Amino acid sequence: MMKASKFWLSLGDRATNVVFNAIIGALKLLPYPQRLALMSWVTRRIIGPLIGYRRRTLDNLALIYPDMPIARRREIAEDVLDNVGRTIIENYSAEEFRARMAHFKIEGEGFEAAKKARSEGRAIIFSSGHWSNHEAAPMALDMAGFRMCGIYKPMANPYFNARYEARMAQVSGPIYPIGAKGTRDFMAYIRDGGHGYLLHDVYYDRGEWIDFLGKPAKTAISAAEIALRYDALLMPYFTTRQADGISFKIELYAPITPSDPITMTRDLVRHLDEKVAENPGQWLWIHRRWKGAPAE
Repeated sequence: MMKASKFWLSLGDRATNVVFNAIIGALKLLPYPQRLALMSWVTRRIIGPLIGYRRRTLDNLALIYPDMPIARRREIAEDVLDNVGRTIIENYSAEEFRARMAHFKIEGEGFEAAKKARSEGRAIIFSSGHWSNHEAAPMALDMAGFRMCGIYKPMANPYFNARYEARMAQVSGPIYPIGAKGTRDFMAYIRDGGHGYLLHDVYYDRGEWIDFLGKPAKTAISAAEIALRYDALLMPYFTTRQADGISFKIELYAPITPSDPITMTRDLVRHLDEKVAENPGQWLWIHRRWKGAPAE
């Protein structure tokens, strides 16, 4: 019975992969701007509503902004799904995406600090949230000569995951799966003066309760812990999509002042708080970020 179940699951994974690859392959026949625009439309009108992303975005917005007019929440949800669609096809157009990223300069007061640390052989951990296409900044940093690596959560579909691993390797150097071995490999890379990137804005059941957008959320503090352990800079970064839907503003903030992991993580979260307040449509509201939060 178990073997039969695994067979049908595997068959379903293969079929899903074939359909997805066909869609991506067809989209990649289009010129780059039209490709992004069409994937945006498909995600906003079909994928997002079908798999519940629109509903979850609206629910999260209602939780955080209960007094916001529903029309405004719907506008933000539209922006969120637009960004999801564009990000998917950007990341599956790695060569063209990388070529375009070469034209965007890295800004912010943290860039000079990062270059100084690199020249000294000092490790750096760049940390952000799911803000716009968060993978664009590590790609730009890789092209600027930083030794980038990352940690990722493997996908349930093994065929999707194999493609994802290959794509990420094109984006910004080696990536390691979440887990004991992946974490050890990531830490060894940082220990040897490497430069890594970690996201801090997804639910982590073993994390600490840290307020995000005014509500407590389970938050990983590993970026700060690793930075303290290896005397690495901990640097917030943001890649903000511009009005044309194609170009980006890449910012490196000043390094977080070393103290303790929870205080440092709160500082990281505060920067993301401020970004979301400025432009809520650029953050990925589809996560179950506040799952299990204590009652107020």
